[in-house]
Amino acid sequence: MDVKSQARDAFLAALQSGSTVNFAGNSLGGANDTCTFVESGTMALGWDGSASPCPPLLHNQITYLRQRARRLKRHVIANINERTLSEIWNDPEYVTYRQRVMGFEFAPCTFCGGCELLDTNETDCLGNPFPACGGCLWAQGLIQCP
Repeated sequence: MDVKSQARDAFLAALQSGSTVNFAGNSLGGANDTCTFVESGTMALGWDGSASPCPPLLHNQITYLRQRARRLKRHVIANINERTLSEIWNDPEYVTYRQRVMGFEFAPCTFCGGCELLDTNETDCLGNPFPACGGCLWAQGLIQCP
């Protein structure tokens, strides 16, 4: 086995160990599972007044994980043209949702990547309802906003 293959195998073993691995300033590995958007108390607002928990859920989009297309559905909590920001933020359903995200008991889709449930964010193998965040590339530190 050549040096390049040994280095790749060692890197992959470190990622699969559940340890935190820092690479190029990014934290990789099993110690992430954190929504920086919810944790920091932010909300994303669209041009039409739609409010979402985070920028990735503000619109439908396609992301790719393990060479598989993931069709993500937008998740709008409310609209600021119809309710105040305070009303939206304190809505019991939205409070419960934020608590669920902060606990991050979603399936480990970014590390497993083995079933058809990965293809959307509608549910996961643990039965989490929409939006299921286990495949979120932002929550795993694979994508970072400035």
